[in-house]
Amino acid sequence: MEGKESEKTLPDHSPADLALRKYTDTELQAAVREVFSNKNMLAGMRSFLPADLYEQLLTAKDQVKNSTDFQHQMMLPFLQFVARISINGLTASGLDRLDPAERYLFICNHRDIGLDSAFLNKALAENGFTTTQIAIGDNLMTHRLAELIFRINKSFAVLRSGSPRQVYQHSLAMSAHIHRVITSCEDSVWIAQREGRAKDGNDCTQIGVLKMLSLCHAQGVVPHFRDLNVVPVAISYEYDPTGLVKTQDFLRKQLDPDYKKRPEEDLEHILLGIRGQKGRVHLHFSAPLTTELDTVAAGDGPKKQLEALALLIDRHIHRGYRLHPVNYIAHDLLTGNAHYQHLYTSADLAREQLFFDQQLNQLPADQYPAGRQYLLGMYANPVRNAGQ
Repeated sequence: MEGKESEKTLPDHSPADLALRKYTDTELQAAVREVFSNKNMLAGMRSFLPADLYEQLLTAKDQVKNSTDFQHQMMLPFLQFVARISINGLTASGLDRLDPAERYLFICNHRDIGLDSAFLNKALAENGFTTTQIAIGDNLMTHRLAELIFRINKSFAVLRSGSPRQVYQHSLAMSAHIHRVITSCEDSVWIAQREGRAKDGNDCTQIGVLKMLSLCHAQGVVPHFRDLNVVPVAISYEYDPTGLVKTQDFLRKQLDPDYKKRPEEDLEHILLGIRGQKGRVHLHFSAPLTTELDTVAAGDGPKKQLEALALLIDRHIHRGYRLHPVNYIAHDLLTGNAHYQHLYTSADLAREQLFFDQQLNQLPADQYPAGRQYLLGMYANPVRNAGQ
């Protein structure tokens, strides 16, 4: 099996043609076989995983019959291992306000390409909930192996390229798909509050995302979102292992506004996010917005209602942050005052100052001031948004 680069048993898909529907069980089993026929994939697993987990996953792949099997028998042990080696505590709050028999639209802030939705699904699976279908950008599915792994995990593509008509038609179909899977009680859905990650730590819901979600509405914006059972979710990472590369990307774009990432950079950032130290990670699930949507209904027309809904989601996400000394210290270093010094110790200050210096010292001297401003802002913005 390892002698072949990739034993393709599924048809290729261009990003624009990716089906919104989940794989059938037969398609999923074929996708799993193709993933594990890739010798580079196996070599990467062998170098990263402990031998017992590697063998466990190789055995489990032959027992996978559907997406639930894959997520519980393969993804869950993998994520538990990632949590052990790179997290000092993965916690969740608010799930007691949700019903495992219901289906929800989880609208979440977005910091890590792959782990935000993966950790949410881990929390759901470990607490008796079904896992979600995941909306991800089609740019993440340009690599065959990534496409297979994402789709095995019940992901569907958000089209970000093509003609305006193609993007609109796909968005309309996606809006109907999300509405159907939630209202038919097939699955919950995870979607980021914005297109792409909030690389500067400033989490704000994009009106365009909400507009897409409402494209298929038949009875008005508010009844549509009431049907979707919207739950804002805040994910907080104490440390961002991709903080330096996000800062470097920002600096490159400052020097060259036309700068484009290499196609493989997203995959590199996924791996860096998985392996890098994240400190404490927390997910906070707000209560469904059902009754609070009445305040949104007061808006004059769909545009005002979507704007009010975006602010409502932002308020819940910002209140749901789990903040740490590194956030307060970044804010004080950035502003040059000691406003939050009662929330950290001198030892905290020394440790986090060293943490920032070790990253910033990797930048060219002429980029240090702008890089410092950006990196500190990445950690300080959640403090600002929380209004503390």
